[in-house]
Amino acid sequence: MNEKLLIHQETELPDEFDIKDDKLFYRDIDLLKLAKDHGSPLRFTFLPAISRQIEMMKMYFQKAMERTNYQGNYSYYYCTKSSHFEHVLKKAIQSNIGIEISSAYDIALIRSLIKAGNIKPGTPIICNGYKTPEYQAGITSMIQQGYCSVMPIIDSKTELLYYIHELKSLSCIKIGVRLNLSFIAGYDRKSRFGLSPDDILSFYQHEISKNEKLELNTLHFFNERGMDNSEDYWLVLEEIVRFYSQLKRQNPDLKTLDIGGGMPFRSRINSDFDIQFLVNRIISTVQSICQEEGVMEPNIITEFGKYTVAEATATIFRVHEKKIADEMNWAIIDGSFITHLPDTWAIRQEYPVLPINNLNKDLKPFILGGLTCDSADYYPNCPENEFIMLPDTEAEQYIAFLHTGAYQEALSGFGGVNHCLIPSPKHITIDTDPYGDLEYAVFSEKQSSERLLNLLGYQ
Repeated sequence: MNEKLLIHQETELPDEFDIKDDKLFYRDIDLLKLAKDHGSPLRFTFLPAISRQIEMMKMYFQKAMERTNYQGNYSYYYCTKSSHFEHVLKKAIQSNIGIEISSAYDIALIRSLIKAGNIKPGTPIICNGYKTPEYQAGITSMIQQGYCSVMPIIDSKTELLYYIHELKSLSCIKIGVRLNLSFIAGYDRKSRFGLSPDDILSFYQHEISKNEKLELNTLHFFNERGMDNSEDYWLVLEEIVRFYSQLKRQNPDLKTLDIGGGMPFRSRINSDFDIQFLVNRIISTVQSICQEEGVMEPNIITEFGKYTVAEATATIFRVHEKKIADEMNWAIIDGSFITHLPDTWAIRQEYPVLPINNLNKDLKPFILGGLTCDSADYYPNCPENEFIMLPDTEAEQYIAFLHTGAYQEALSGFGGVNHCLIPSPKHITIDTDPYGDLEYAVFSEKQSSERLLNLLGYQ
């Protein structure tokens, strides 16, 4: 049943939502009952949504490649920095994907998953980011182990020289190299990552091509503006594919273009962003330029983090109090945006926000305020949306922030001390059994005062 709610404007609910008895349901989950049973603030993760996102993206690329008779293949990688939790990675890798890591501690995480039997032999792992000595040692150790197909993405000359030195104890290393986008006219983001085109060509000619144990097979880039349908994005992509072609003509081993991440998630309940159109144009752009340049189309890799996990998680709050004023009404929640949704104030990230109950009442505009004494602890704080519409009632009110599954714990910290000692919320996971029935599990309880005192040295 497609229902409509007033949030900033009349909004038609997506298929995964329903309204029954004036309450909001998500995939047959009674959100009001969930909040009452477990308390609030509450974070819940619906794990099947992760698999769905991955399979949908694979379908988008498959359709785009079939439509154009594209000669390369597509590989989906999940970047762990979006959410490192075991339940997230276990669910993601069930969809036969690769993993992108970015620090030495990620290697311990991968080893734990291997030990538990959650990673299959041969699983591809891309190692991105700046490589500390500990990170480099971990990468070479995993290569020596041989269980996974591990490929470092070279970010600097010193890193390349490190692997050349380590070749004495290794049979062979396949590497990628990250392209710094500062060479592109009009690309105004200052980046410390990667190497210039001239450096890459020089390193290939003088270091890589002369070493039989070293194979450069992947060119990687990340457009920090994210993936979108702007003219700037297509101009950047064209420049990168032309450089790929130039490098390919010198290096026959080059077969893969890693186009990074930045695929949008639904930050608004009715996003009209056409992902299939975007993927179609990516594939047709790469193909047409390669044909102009006379080189074979590359295999395509993407590294999607936020897209993979954001829409699997929601955060529920209870309205603690409503403060009615002449200029604007405030609804004080029983949590904190700085603690529980830190990117709402740090980068003014938007999320879909829906009232959970009292949906038969008229709606009234409110600003949501957090429990801390910080003036920045409120939502929304972006010019496009100045308020949230909530039922006009004094009855107990719950609200849901949707699609909050990426980066929140990474930004605020998990299990640590938060601003104004606001405790971390309870977190539950929801999966389906082989019969399609919902299975609930408590991942972590609400942070206790005893735990906070212990962290602060009082106990």
